[in-house]
Amino acid sequence: MMSQYIETGKTIIHQLASSGYEAFFVGGFVRDYVLGIPYNDIDITTNATPEDVKRLFPNTKDTGLRYGTVTVFYPPFSYEVTTYRKDGLYEKHRKPLQIDFASSLAEDCRRRDFTINAMAMSAEGIISDFVGGKADLASHLIRAIGNPYERFEEDALRILRAFRFVSKLNFDIEETTYQAICEKKHLLKQLPSERILQEFQAIFGYNHLSKAIRYLCQSGVHEVFESLRNGFILVSEQENLELDLLSFFALSFVLYDGVIPTTFRFSNKERQLIERLMMLVEVTSQDTFNEMIVYANGLSLCLQANKINRIIDSSNNQEERIIDLYQSMPIHKTCDLAYKGDHMIADGLSKNAKIIGDIIDDLIYQVIMKHLPNDFETLREYTWKHWLTKLDKKESQDE
Repeated sequence: MMSQYIETGKTIIHQLASSGYEAFFVGGFVRDYVLGIPYNDIDITTNATPEDVKRLFPNTKDTGLRYGTVTVFYPPFSYEVTTYRKDGLYEKHRKPLQIDFASSLAEDCRRRDFTINAMAMSAEGIISDFVGGKADLASHLIRAIGNPYERFEEDALRILRAFRFVSKLNFDIEETTYQAICEKKHLLKQLPSERILQEFQAIFGYNHLSKAIRYLCQSGVHEVFESLRNGFILVSEQENLELDLLSFFALSFVLYDGVIPTTFRFSNKERQLIERLMMLVEVTSQDTFNEMIVYANGLSLCLQANKINRIIDSSNNQEERIIDLYQSMPIHKTCDLAYKGDHMIADGLSKNAKIIGDIIDDLIYQVIMKHLPNDFETLREYTWKHWLTKLDKKESQDE
């Protein structure tokens, strides 16, 4: 599939070339291709304008015309095709005020962030390297192009991108680039939280997270994010750290003041997950996981909470207990009950949804705690014996 992805990209390059234009693979794809590691996206740069690209290819979408980008579709593949460009002045340390098309591939490559991301490759596999990217790949170095102080002043998000490539590639940050990160880290405060979240997501998504977080803390970048500061310090001390981003936020907020700050804009789903993790951590930090906690929250969430507990206190490791509790459970969800709400309604027990819910909660507790087997007749008999009097009282009160 990957070879077909490249071959189809070559088709785009050849079609542009046959129409009189230059075109090359560029950026992260070339970096990963040279390193021989998996890649997700293939980008192409060209001296053709967006209008030229749309004229030459029938299936396109305007995905970034302001930046000269058109997405070309060759199902199941898609390619971002961007016109050579040069950036002018930047605003708010993030976006260029004006985008001008450049006249050459070299000019386009020199306006990029790091040398290892600024190589281009022809359809025949010939590398064009104007900024020393091949040498830095060989030396496993992340180096800003040109003056790193100016690069981070232009776009402060490049600071976090440096840590992203540490996490992904296990590279070191070149010394002058690192010093510029230390001095320009305060600029991160001016960036929108959603862009910072995207970079954090990328940093936490790769295999060399521990090294990236150590760089982040050593450079003082953790001080920029007050609510995450203690979390970063704690995880920087971990070797072979495996922690997803939302678990990290839960850890940090527990260490901060126990609430989710308004600094970051989470989706409702993300916020709910963070809140559940924080609750689990607070409940089990000084106590043990029990059957009902594991049933109510599920195996995955309990193991996530346990991982956070272990980072806070290495002696608090309940992983085996959690797994044993989960595996020994007679049921794992409500629909596993042998005697269900439909059966109760069919038996004429009640049609009141709240009453049915209360009965089901009781049955779940009895089965999970192994007071009763998950057997249809046993649960049915228990329900009629123990709930009939309660039902009479509840329904008479409702009347």
